[in-house]
Amino acid sequence: MSRISFTLAINIAFLLVKAPAIQAQSATPAPKVGYLRFWDMVPAASGTFDLTKAGANGPEIVLAGTPFQYSVYRQFPIGRYKLQVTKKGVPTPLQVYDIDLRADTFFTIIVGPQGPMLVDDTNDPKSASASLTIRNFFPGTTVSVSQAEKTVASNIAYGQSVAASGFPFRDVEFTVTSLLPNGRPVSSGAEADFRQGKRATILVIPDTYGRFRPRTTLDGRNQF
Repeated sequence: MSRISFTLAINIAFLLVKAPAIQAQSATPAPKVGYLRFWDMVPAASGTFDLTKAGANGPEIVLAGTPFQYSVYRQFPIGRYKLQVTKKGVPTPLQVYDIDLRADTFFTIIVGPQGPMLVDDTNDPKSASASLTIRNFFPGTTVSVSQAEKTVASNIAYGQSVAASGFPFRDVEFTVTSLLPNGRPVSSGAEADFRQGKRATILVIPDTYGRFRPRTTLDGRNQF
């Protein structure tokens, strides 16, 4: 046997021995995580809000809020979290939540006109239809939502939310109507793709220019 053939045979044997170890390493499961998001749904004049946790040198920011800006979920290791909603310049937290963040669970913490709220967005695997939540965070308005000329919810006051269910698992178009504080009627479309998730939220919020621009976001689904 030539020296080259002998060396090749040794290398092949080495790879065969290492293969099970390499496969074992590649089969290592990913760390289990849960998901959180934090929405500041009040005007900038109301202050600056953050989601924090206790740290060695004081509160540590977990998620920061921006007025009328919604965000995707952020993943965190599973475990129990004691989180608090804080307002800049206010020494005591506005609300404290003890959250059991289990694998593939989803939560949204919202700062709204009535104060902070915790929403469990985790999907029910047994759900036979899709559901929609309408949240009106546009100051000075009352909104209504329809789908295919049928009323889904009507006269939702500022700061209020309404849930509806029974929607098919497909792309569904909604119409959101309202009267602005100046009395001008407005209407806007909102689309929820229930093929991608069983739950969705229509956020009725002003855009950066103060215009009536409802937004739709999927709930209980990691969007990156």
